[in-house]
Amino acid sequence: MKASERIEILYSGGVIDKEVKDLTLKAVSWLEKKNISLEDERGHMFLTHFAMSLQRIKKGEQVATLDSYIIDELQNNRGYDLTQDFVRFIEKQGKIQLPESEKGYILLHLCNLLGKE
Repeated sequence: MKASERIEILYSGGVIDKEVKDLTLKAVSWLEKKNISLEDERGHMFLTHFAMSLQRIKKGEQVATLDSYIIDELQNNRGYDLTQDFVRFIEKQGKIQLPESEKGYILLHLCNLLGKE
């Protein structure tokens, strides 16, 4: 299944709205330009978590912040700089400020995705 098909399933199932769908598709494009494949199970898992985090932000819902030792470990990951670039891209494209708690989970899932590379 293509990444865009996965996003369409989330949208048609009412899990995400059109604005989140569009921003998630921009995220897919950005990641693919960085040669990061989203076409396997890990890629689909990342997209699902990412899209749902954007939807939570829109609804004003919050998640617990990751423990600081997990964040510290992730900051030493080889993909950390790329994840920071990704977060800045999403904030600019979506004209949103991602809460630190959501940034942590995006960092976790994206580092997991990059770990397979």
